[in-house]
Amino acid sequence: MEVRLMAGGRSYAIDHVTTNLMSGRYDVKGAMHAHPVFHIMYILEGNGLFTVGQTSSEVGPGMLYIVNPNEPHQFHFGTRGPLLNLESTFVLRGTDDEPAEVNLFDLIEENRSIHISESLRSAPLDVPARYRPMLDEGYRRILDLYDLPQLRAHFAIQVIDLLARVETIVANAVHAEKTVHTAEDTVERAKHFLLSNRHRSVTLGEAAQSVHVTPNYLCRLFKEHTGETPMGYLLSARMREAGSLLALTDLPIYTIAEKLGYEEPSYFARLFRRVYGVSPQTYRRRQLSPC
Repeated sequence: MEVRLMAGGRSYAIDHVTTNLMSGRYDVKGAMHAHPVFHIMYILEGNGLFTVGQTSSEVGPGMLYIVNPNEPHQFHFGTRGPLLNLESTFVLRGTDDEPAEVNLFDLIEENRSIHISESLRSAPLDVPARYRPMLDEGYRRILDLYDLPQLRAHFAIQVIDLLARVETIVANAVHAEKTVHTAEDTVERAKHFLLSNRHRSVTLGEAAQSVHVTPNYLCRLFKEHTGETPMGYLLSARMREAGSLLALTDLPIYTIAEKLGYEEPSYFARLFRRVYGVSPQTYRRRQLSPC
C-alpha cells in the first residue's frame, strides 16, 4: 500500500530519508549547501547560528526551522555549548518519481487558504509552549519506527503526521501575526480618536466605543502597546499642548484649560503641576525669562 500526500491538487510520494535526535554537537559548522530534500529541524536545548536562504538567525530552544528543497543553508551547531535538536529529512516525489521542488509554506497556504507573510517564511518559527509537546511527539513517533522493523513502511504516514503538526504551528503563527496587527490598528485608531477630541471632555467609554471594544479591553491593549492607559495618553498629549500654549501665546490660563477640554481651571492647574512639577503660571514665567 502506497501512502501519498495530497496538497494543492497534486499528489506526492513521501521518501523518508532520516529522522534523528541529535545531541552533543558543539562548535560544528558545515558549509553552505543545498539539496532536493526537506529539513524540518526543531531545537530542544542549546544554541547556534543557522542560515537559511538569505536569513541568518541565532538558534534557541523552541525554534522550528523549515528548509525547503534546494534552499541554500548552513548550520553552525553549538556556538556557546552543545546543541540538542530533533530533525527530519525527506523528499516529496511527483508523479514522475522525481524530487519535487515545492515550498512547504506554499502547500500550507493552499491547504489552509491562508496567507503566510514573508516575515514568517524567512525566519524560524518560535513554537508556543503549548504546542511543543505535540511537535516533540511527532518526531518521537517517527523515531519509534526504527525499533519496529515490521512497521518501517509506516514512515510515510508518520512524516505526514509530522507535517500536519508543523502546519498547525504555522497556521497559529499566521493567526497570532494577524492578531498583533489587529491590536496595533485598534490602538492607533483609539489614539487618533483621543487626539482628535483632546479639546473637549472625553471619556474612556467614548474612546472604547469608537473602536468597537470594551473599556477594559482597550485599557489592556493600550498598556501592552504603549505602556500607558488611554486616558494617560490623552493627558500627556494635552499637557504637551498646554506647555506650548503657555510658552508661545499670551492666552489666559482659563482659556488654555477650556481649549484642552477642562471646565475647571483649578483642576487643569493640578494636573499641570503633577506633570511639570510647577504651576502653569510659574512654567510660563520660566519660559519667558531670558535666562
